[in-house]
Amino acid sequence: MRLDNLIIETRVRSGWAAIDLGIILGRMFWLRGVLLYMVLAVPIFALTRLVSDTSTLLPYLILWWFKPLFERPILYFMSREILSEAVGFWKTLRRWREWLLPCIGWVLTTRRISVGRGMFAPISLLEKPDSSEYGKRKSVLASKYANQSTWLTIVFCHLESFLAIACLVLLAIFFPEQIEINLLLLNELKENSAYLYFGFLLMMAVVAPFYTASGFILYISRRVELEGWDIEICFRDWMNDFKANPRQDSEAAQVRSQ
Repeated sequence: MRLDNLIIETRVRSGWAAIDLGIILGRMFWLRGVLLYMVLAVPIFALTRLVSDTSTLLPYLILWWFKPLFERPILYFMSREILSEAVGFWKTLRRWREWLLPCIGWVLTTRRISVGRGMFAPISLLEKPDSSEYGKRKSVLASKYANQSTWLTIVFCHLESFLAIACLVLLAIFFPEQIEINLLLLNELKENSAYLYFGFLLMMAVVAPFYTASGFILYISRRVELEGWDIEICFRDWMNDFKANPRQDSEAAQVRSQ
């Protein structure tokens, strides 16, 4: 990893400051993040509509369970862009083996139920450890930001639900004759459950870039602290300045010694 190419300032941050920076990063790449999310989500949504009963919640549960998979191209894209490697939308898709295959079995089974998965997802995708090393790495990274990563998942999960309800209310305001908010609304929605589930999918896609970016910056911030990236970059800058002006630096050193 070439730390000199990082587009963010490498310094030790609190968990909440890292999440705030993640929101900014998610806003920068929001549109491409949503499109990358939908590339995987829409085919799986269509498949669930073909094989499941429309009166059940199975399609929504499948979409919810596969969320870590849908977020992977966003994470891969951001991890390259943050290092000033312009992969772009289409190049990310062409490199699908690099972000789809690593640890996919673990990500969709035991690691799926982790409430701090936003912060731990980069471990599986970028470091690709085995199961024993993953546990150790997770413990080290979570020793400081466990609380923030948990609340990140809880808050964004509720945000998805609030957005879905808000969209439904907005439609009822604009089309009062077609949609009436009452106790029979859920029964009416079952008849058009495909639209309902696709609406939930859209809300997931809208929120996903912010959630993925926030978890990723938590991961980066923890590595900055543990591995001393900020110190390393400052030292490199000092060495580069010394090589550019060796005589001036040596004279300054003599003055300080006197």
